[in-house]
Amino acid sequence: MRTFILRRLLVSAVTLFGLLTINFFIIHLAPGGPLEIFDNPDMSAEVRKLILKSYGLDQPLPIQYWSYLKSMCRLEFGYSIAKKRPVADEILDTLPNTIQLSMLALSLELSLGIIIGIVAAVRQDSHLDKTLRLSSLTLYSIPEFYLGLLFLLLFAGGVGALAWLPPSGMVDLVAYDSMGFFEKLADRILHLILPCMTIALGGAASISRYMRGQLLEVIRQDYIRTARAKGLSERAVIFKHGLRNALMPIITIIGLSLPVVFSGTVIVENVFGWPGMGRVAVDAAFQRDYPIFLAVNLMFGALVVAGNLLADILYAVVDPRVRLS
Repeated sequence: MRTFILRRLLVSAVTLFGLLTINFFIIHLAPGGPLEIFDNPDMSAEVRKLILKSYGLDQPLPIQYWSYLKSMCRLEFGYSIAKKRPVADEILDTLPNTIQLSMLALSLELSLGIIIGIVAAVRQDSHLDKTLRLSSLTLYSIPEFYLGLLFLLLFAGGVGALAWLPPSGMVDLVAYDSMGFFEKLADRILHLILPCMTIALGGAASISRYMRGQLLEVIRQDYIRTARAKGLSERAVIFKHGLRNALMPIITIIGLSLPVVFSGTVIVENVFGWPGMGRVAVDAAFQRDYPIFLAVNLMFGALVVAGNLLADILYAVVDPRVRLS
């Protein structure tokens, strides 16, 4: 087991290094540059040179890359060019918000997907099963940004009778400070509903189809027929014998879902004005704010790699054959 974990840690480190390198060269080779945010046509050449030198952008690209690697090894993310503040402060301000949104969305995605998959498998080929499969396929096919806009239209003021939920932000900026504890909690929950649903529904649709197929495959096995022959109730057969084995591959799905969830937050945070790292990353890309763009993308990559590493380890714990492969 120790060798298995060390091997996975080595693969994770190589993956992060590759991600760091690709992000660095992509943002530097893209058209434009950080000086565009100053938007001052009267800026002299001397001032431009001083600004570039202050951020180390006057050096050749290989030297910039080497300096960047050394800074990352020291966990020094530098200063934001656009926001004039340490990048680490920007990450500390927004990372908890992104983790909160993504983890709640992932929990909702897994719960809905597993429940719908079980119901569809138990009621195989019924009208309910066909309805659930059609609904899952439809939700899986809708892009997240379009689904988010539909939710805004239906539930956040687009239609007067259904203006039930706040359209943007994390809290009510006007009244939040004057609220009591439970009012603040309710306000946060209301602001979470739409972005969480937008991220979770597509993934839940995919997991439900996968769960249905796995459970149908399991309940055709010989030991399931034996359990039924012993006189066990159908509920006991499904939940005690079938579900336990059908859920094992879902551990892998959790690892695969993490990149989708985190990439989904980039889109959803901008649609709903959620103050997270995804929104910061988009702003930094448009402003060519190299330090903050590279740091935020590295943080996203680290979270995804950590999630996949955890899924690999959990799968090895559940199924010892994985350690020997």
